[in-house]
Amino acid sequence: MNQPVRNRLNVAASAFASNAVNRNLRRAQLSFFGAWTAEWAFTVALGIVAFRDGGATAVGLVALLRMVPSAVVAPLAAPLADRGRRERVLVVVSTVRGIATGAAGIVVARDGPLSIVYVLAALSTIAATLYRPAHSALLPSLCRTGHELASANVVRGFLDSVATLVGPLLAAVLLKFTDVEVVFAVASAASLAAAALLLRLRL
Repeated sequence: MNQPVRNRLNVAASAFASNAVNRNLRRAQLSFFGAWTAEWAFTVALGIVAFRDGGATAVGLVALLRMVPSAVVAPLAAPLADRGRRERVLVVVSTVRGIATGAAGIVVARDGPLSIVYVLAALSTIAATLYRPAHSALLPSLCRTGHELASANVVRGFLDSVATLVGPLLAAVLLKFTDVEVVFAVASAASLAAAALLLRLRL
């Protein structure tokens, strides 16, 4: 292994070790990973539902339905969220996402109106747009040194990339053996777990 690669691995290992020994940072990072894994798994399952409903056109329309409200609401809601304690904002956001995702799964399982699923998906996406900025604002308050803060950014970037892979992969495995409502249920559980992790932060 050449020296540049070894150096990068050492930096990554140091970053993870720094975050692991800080209980608050560890919980915040695991919450981020759970929340983003849930988001990607939910996106895959929702795409399957939309495709069964109306093919590629429905998939595109559902994506638009999720993006437009979040693009409009996020700039208005972000300043309001920034006024409160960030960990509480994240708990509320993750809880809303978990409930919306779980409710969507129940509607699908009971062959209910898919329009309700799409509305719930839009609600979940609006909440998701507030998660990342609130989490970014929370991290500095959990760090005790500049090294911890730099390490936290490295770790979160890595977890973001891993969640982008793990979420769809998890959805694919579940879809192989079950159906979309199970993916919705797992995504809901991951979002609620992300909220639970932040309930025990001690600032």
